[in-house]
Amino acid sequence: MELKRPLTIDEQIEKLKSHGVTIEDDNEAKSFLQQVSYYRLTGYTLQFRKTPSNSDLATSHSLSEIRELYKFDAQLRTLIRHYIEINEVYYKTLISREFALEKCLQPPHDQHYDPDNYYNKEGFDKTIKRFEKEEQYYEDSLIVKHHKQNYSGKMPMWVMFELMSFSNISMLYSAMYVSTQNEIANKVGIGGKTLANHLHCMAVLRNKCAHASRLINTRYNPPAKLSQKFLRDNPSISNDSLFAYLKTLKYRLPSDTLRIEFKDEIIKLLDEYADVVDLSLIGFPTNYKNIL
Repeated sequence: MELKRPLTIDEQIEKLKSHGVTIEDDNEAKSFLQQVSYYRLTGYTLQFRKTPSNSDLATSHSLSEIRELYKFDAQLRTLIRHYIEINEVYYKTLISREFALEKCLQPPHDQHYDPDNYYNKEGFDKTIKRFEKEEQYYEDSLIVKHHKQNYSGKMPMWVMFELMSFSNISMLYSAMYVSTQNEIANKVGIGGKTLANHLHCMAVLRNKCAHASRLINTRYNPPAKLSQKFLRDNPSISNDSLFAYLKTLKYRLPSDTLRIEFKDEIIKLLDEYADVVDLSLIGFPTNYKNIL
């Protein structure tokens, strides 16, 4: 099968119309499609289609309505990025500090480079190789030059973490011995397996936000680790939904003040777009305000 032929903007507009999208102003639609690709935009028609594999809409919907969904998704990503950044800095600090104090307090102080200090040797090796690539992005920075010149390229763990991606830190944490994971996770009142899962979930969410991926009408992997009691009490909530991921993000914020602020911001945004956002397609229960 041959790849699809590229379409001009005018052809894209006609194709949207043929699928049941009402366009009030062709020039306005043309301007929008010059900024946002046809392929990206049609992801926001999924909830209106006859079937997921059929591009035709079950009933006619306007381009303005679809654009509102797009705007909601973009604003949600911006909101989430702010709080993920807070968590990223917090857990980089927590994990590097606690691991270094456990393993690197006595000389030599480079035990975070020793695979014997990790249970999953393959995972550790993969993390270090990824870090070496990440380090190349900063090869002209004073941090990298200083440690290459004075310490044969090795860095204290807390310095490494400043250059590491959140995904890589999540992987490194998961490679640690269970006892080390638990020691770190106990500082925030949970078990090591739960923290490993939450770090992974936040890394996935961060990457989606960083690459402007669609958040709504999407399933998430891995499923978020929520308590059995919470899932029993709220059977309508799926742990592979956006709601479960946002619940996880909120849990991991470092203060009650931030958790309240995050919840209020989410509610405010959903209230603003209540006319166009289908709560079921972001995994939100109708009583989400009480349980978020």
